[in-house]
Amino acid sequence: MPMLYFLVLASLVFITYTNALNNVFLSDDLAEIVNNPNVGNLLAGISTHPTGFIRPVIYWLSFHIGGLNPFFFRITNLLFHLGSTVLVFTIINRIHKAEKVAFFAAALFAVHPAIAEAVVWISGGMYTQYTVFFLLSFLFYILSAKKKLFYLLSSIFYLLSLMSHPQMPLFLFLMFPLFEFSFGNLRKNWTKVIPFLLISIIYVFINISALPERETTLQSVHYQERGSDNPFVLIPVAISSYLELLVFPKDLTLYHSELAFGPMQFILRALFTLAFLATLVLAFKKNRSYFFWLSFFWLALAPTLTPFRLNWIVAERYFYLPSIGIFVCVALLLNNIVNKKRYQNIIYAIFIIAIILLSVRTIFRNIDWKNEDNLWIATGKTSPSSPNTHNNLGDVYGRWGDKQKALQEFQTAIALKPNYGDAYHNLANTYRELGDLDKALENYLKAAEFNPGLWQSYQNIAAIYFQAKQYDKALEFLQKAIQINPKNINLRNNLGIVYLGMGEKQKAKELFQLVLQSDPQNQFAQQGLIDSSK
Repeated sequence: MPMLYFLVLASLVFITYTNALNNVFLSDDLAEIVNNPNVGNLLAGISTHPTGFIRPVIYWLSFHIGGLNPFFFRITNLLFHLGSTVLVFTIINRIHKAEKVAFFAAALFAVHPAIAEAVVWISGGMYTQYTVFFLLSFLFYILSAKKKLFYLLSSIFYLLSLMSHPQMPLFLFLMFPLFEFSFGNLRKNWTKVIPFLLISIIYVFINISALPERETTLQSVHYQERGSDNPFVLIPVAISSYLELLVFPKDLTLYHSELAFGPMQFILRALFTLAFLATLVLAFKKNRSYFFWLSFFWLALAPTLTPFRLNWIVAERYFYLPSIGIFVCVALLLNNIVNKKRYQNIIYAIFIIAIILLSVRTIFRNIDWKNEDNLWIATGKTSPSSPNTHNNLGDVYGRWGDKQKALQEFQTAIALKPNYGDAYHNLANTYRELGDLDKALENYLKAAEFNPGLWQSYQNIAAIYFQAKQYDKALEFLQKAIQINPKNINLRNNLGIVYLGMGEKQKAKELFQLVLQSDPQNQFAQQGLIDSSK
């Protein structure tokens, strides 16, 4: 009988996600894969991420199997999701000895659109990855009561889970004592949970130095402001938003920016969160099954609920593992009703309709992820107050040739976030394309002011000054760009051209020779060498 359930679950997964397999690389995929020169270099991937090298290894395998074909990168996400779905069924059936409960929960997990982001977005795959490893660890921990080898496997897969994501698995070691408390014997088995705590402490100690880098990335790339959030505001907003997505998965978006609520709305969300906490307390006293799975939700989500600004308040990919706790509670409720023969057929019919509707919603959400244009147009409808959305929409309209609309979107992004260096840079690019070099220069300078690491702005400033034959200024800004990105060959070629313009042929010749040493076939440098030798 379980095999039949597995076949149905596999069918649900592939039917729901097949239309996403040929979607293009999007958003972070471009930097992590397409524009990553080391995507096909295994040693570079491992050395760059020595305590989290699993993802680079997966990218390396995908690249060597299919090149830069997004299908081969995305299929691993789908396989991880299928694995997690099967594990959800297996674990629940093992704990509760109820195939119907296991199937209800696993089917919801298989198709629910609120967690689709982690499956369909290649860069979101670390969430499916750490989840499948943790679920394997958890399953082997349950089985270890009968075989000691399973306990070793549980420890190994737990470590792999930690190595799959730098933040999300940090509190998962608490799942093991929670399981013993709810379904086993914590007093008898407390020594079994200690190794998981020690593994987590050691891993955190080794990787704590990466936190400043994470903070810097959020500030320089995403322009996240320093400081902290009030947890008494953050937690009700986050919890109520996730549960809302669970019931009404309508406004799905990459950027959940619409989180500013009026006093009455916030009070309702706070009361809803308090009611959820009260349910957890009641379950602690009355029903350990509900208590475990509600706690599962909290613990899996906890790393994102801290006041420190190291993540977004709400992101659908964060919900991937935590959602299992809610799905199991729903499944337990459904099973209780189904056991009352009077309502059995009605519940089955409602469940089938719900699975179909959820699957269809996910299929349509997959279309939003088909390409850059679809993604940002869809995000613009659901996240109108996000500056990132308007910046990306500006790129869309620019590609469409509607420069005036692109200008409006970049200006809107800047109005929403006045220190948004990338939006200033894109605005400058658009002015430059329209031939307004004064406004282009003004905005490139602002981009460099707000994001000093944006070497492209320095490069374009140099190009404008070179065009105006102000070679000294062109040289100054091009050298700034090279300081930031010293390995960029094009910048070296451009510096050679500036020296030619200044009449410094020997310096230009030396630069072109240096470029040709590392790239002998570089035609630009070859021509520059000829020009500098005249």
